[in-house]
Amino acid sequence: MNLKPDILIVGAGVAGITCALKCQEEGLSFLLVEKSERVGGRLGSINEEGYVFDIGFQVFNTSYHKTKTFLDLNQLDLRVFKPGAAIYIGNKFKIISDPIRDLNKIFNTLFSGIPTLADKVRILKLKYSLSNYSLECDTSKDVHTFIFLKEYGFSEQIISNFFKPFFAGVFLEKKLQTSSKFFKYVFSKFNQGLASIPSKGMQEIPENMLRSIDQKNLLLGSELMFLPKEKKIKLKNGLTIIPNQIILTGNSQKLITKEDLHYNQVKTLYFSSKECPNYSEYIHIFPEEIFINNIAFLTSISPKYSENNDNLLSVSVLEDTKASESELIHHVTDRLENIYGGNFNFLKYFNIRQATINHPVNYFDKKIKTLADEGIYLSGDNLIHGSIEGAVISSIQVMEELKGKLT
Repeated sequence: MNLKPDILIVGAGVAGITCALKCQEEGLSFLLVEKSERVGGRLGSINEEGYVFDIGFQVFNTSYHKTKTFLDLNQLDLRVFKPGAAIYIGNKFKIISDPIRDLNKIFNTLFSGIPTLADKVRILKLKYSLSNYSLECDTSKDVHTFIFLKEYGFSEQIISNFFKPFFAGVFLEKKLQTSSKFFKYVFSKFNQGLASIPSKGMQEIPENMLRSIDQKNLLLGSELMFLPKEKKIKLKNGLTIIPNQIILTGNSQKLITKEDLHYNQVKTLYFSSKECPNYSEYIHIFPEEIFINNIAFLTSISPKYSENNDNLLSVSVLEDTKASESELIHHVTDRLENIYGGNFNFLKYFNIRQATINHPVNYFDKKIKTLADEGIYLSGDNLIHGSIEGAVISSIQVMEELKGKLT
């Protein structure tokens, strides 16, 4: 193990792993340290009792082209959801699909009764206007996503019954107060690609990225408590590292910035069932439910999520409810059995307080600052946009800047 590396990378999430891969590509010595016992940061899975539980419902968009360059896609074995959503309204499901990519569902989409004819025209117009969208080149006024949709001319019906519940599941906030620029970015990505999951769970993404990194350059269970000015760094486990340069990723950035990152939160509940409902290849969304925002039938997309010959589903709850964990489980179980029929067996509960970066209006007006102090750099999706792709882009940019200092 090199304890005097060119670069010390703190945090083995997607940003940290990308930095490590770029170091390796450039022939730079590095050490990647992570305080937990697994890689991936906010992206990951837990395998228990024959099930794969992702840490919150997460997807990989197949249009994340920068990220895909660091992945072995054959090994990752991505499985895709159908484009669109199954919307539960008036005690029945209605399909809103993308008729351009899913011709089999064009009839359901045209006659679902949720979008008006004018809404359908506006959706197509928005799709084409954002087909080559770039956040960096967007000079329009940033507003709440809800205001953007209203000003674009969408009806209250489609905003309430589709845009709010669907994008609430992405932003993890129900009022659509997220930056309209981030909405346009996410919409463009769903327009270009499909929501997917690796066949064996989201933990496969960081593990797949890590496949070519020499394990002697990775130190798990090693927390960096503070940054001394002389950069002679002592880890909690007693090791001392003297790097040339340091990259702080994710939450480790606050070691120098002293600023907490702002996140949106979610509660995710996992259930098993013997029966699989109709439209299980779509994400199910619930505009009229108090607690349930969206449900994904994961084994309908990848049977490898369960070894138990049953169906595994995740339920996302966005409300900051005062209900206890047991009360919430009881309520959600009742609603599942009322909506779908049959019996549902509760398996796992996650209360994720740091699920995704919060993007308020004017979030993208701030100047990206990768050099925090002499020899100390920052990387993470918070510096670009809250996504897997954002983390990768941030790391590519910081490594380009850093490379010039070391060559």
